Amino acid sequence: MLTLAVKPIDTSGPDARPHAVVIGSGFGGLAAAIRLGARGYRVTVLERLDQPGGRARVHRQDGFTFDAGPTIVTAPFLFEELWRLCGREMAEDVTLVPMQPFYRIRFEDGQSFAYSGDRAAMRAEVARFAPDDVAGYERFMAHSEAVCRVGFERLGHVPFGSVGAMLRIAPDLLRLSGHRSVYDVVARFIRNERLRTVFSFHPLLIG
Repeated sequence: MLTLAVKPIDTSGPDARPHAVVIGSGFGGLAAAIRLGARGYRVTVLERLDQPGGRARVHRQDGFTFDAGPTIVTAPFLFEELWRLCGREMAEDVTLVPMQPFYRIRFEDGQSFAYSGDRAAMRAEVARFAPDDVAGYERFMAHSEAVCRVGFERLGHVPFGSVGAMLRIAPDLLRLSGHRSVYDVVARFIRNERLRTVFSFHPLLIG
């Protein structure tokens, strides 16, 4: 959870900038701290754990290293933007390595699905599981692209602090099945139960 507290400007001291306190140093907290710092705030970040990163941190035990959360970055441009706010390019400090596939989903009988960003490879994986679902998969992808355009590109930065703000986007949410669970949406297009799992388990990871 991210909490922000902005203190009034102190005009009596040597540093007259406003002071912001960010509670939580996960992706959201660190991004907020960077944006506040770029706007001229003095920023204090508070974290209850022994290291920053939130779900992106790692912890070590008995010689093993464990990821606390995501292991792939699917929207690197969001990080690149933060680096540019600091006057740098992310490539100067971080090397991103392409993952192919992103990950493999393994079922109890040993069958696996290689999930990737390659459209042709994904279509082939769907065909390997259920050839009759290829057309439904294509329709699901078209639907997902429409959801991304509205929910992420157009509304991702919009605050919804009032009932009126929510009502204004209600038609789009209803049209794009925003009131349904991800599984229900996938099931409209894909019949194979395992493929339904493949394309709907992501909320377990991202909330």
